[in-house]
Amino acid sequence: MRTLDVVDLSAAIAEHSSRGAHIVAIRPADDPYTAEMRDGDGEVFLLRRTPIVVSRASDTGAWHDGRAGMRYRDLIPGRWDGRFVASHIAVPDGGPIADSVHHHSVTFQFLAVRRGWVDVLYEDQGEAIRMLPGDIVLQPPGIRHQVLATSPGFEIVEVGCPADHRTEFDHELQLPTTGEGPRQWNGQKFSFTSPGPSATAWDSAGFVSDDSGIGAATSGLVEVRRVRRGISEGPAPMPSFDFRFLFVMDGNIEIRFDANDAISLDAGDSITLPPSLAIDVVTEDEATVLLDVTVPRTTDN
Repeated sequence: MRTLDVVDLSAAIAEHSSRGAHIVAIRPADDPYTAEMRDGDGEVFLLRRTPIVVSRASDTGAWHDGRAGMRYRDLIPGRWDGRFVASHIAVPDGGPIADSVHHHSVTFQFLAVRRGWVDVLYEDQGEAIRMLPGDIVLQPPGIRHQVLATSPGFEIVEVGCPADHRTEFDHELQLPTTGEGPRQWNGQKFSFTSPGPSATAWDSAGFVSDDSGIGAATSGLVEVRRVRRGISEGPAPMPSFDFRFLFVMDGNIEIRFDANDAISLDAGDSITLPPSLAIDVVTEDEATVLLDVTVPRTTDN
């Protein structure tokens, strides 16, 4: 079925109805985010609401207790019909984490450290890895891992697909383990990178980015870039995307959609954008650092 992503579902239904299409079904009834319609040729297509979603760090009531005593803040309420989840995770007091060896049934999942440090064991990666601010790790589907401890004030951002995924515990496996030779988990490679000096042009002038390596590790399933202030030869072409998520790790930005429409974001804020929405990002804060996540646009959407 052909899928059309829209910002305003009601307006889209009205527009297609004026062209001779009629509605077949909607879900859910109280706050619809999808609508099936049939056009004049009898073809059924899907309208899917994908609004701009802004999450503010100032919303302290959004925090709740999650797994292993960690605090979670949902950065995409509604979770795009269950397609994506983004969480801001914190361990205010730090110390040992009451975690067991586990793995996740996901399409993809990665984490980016914002504050402090965390020690994590990963299957076939040897001794514990200490992740520091700016470090990004891809957790391939099914890789066994265990969180050991964090510093006080630790914060990390986690993005995954699908939103509602299963976490299973493996009480037989003891970490660390050491595998032999390169390995993949469900077609993906383990990837761990730190911020580096190399940088390329980003989508907006005045910024540069460096590649986290996750695009290569997932064969292009998802791209993750660290973005900071910098001078380049010019803005890079904006990628065509199905899903885009920006998190302000430090500093502040203004996202401009056109001459009359803009959203300001401070440190800890995030925004999720509808497919291939053109934006321009500006800031005067030299300390600004962003996390940029894109899922490339696919031909069946």
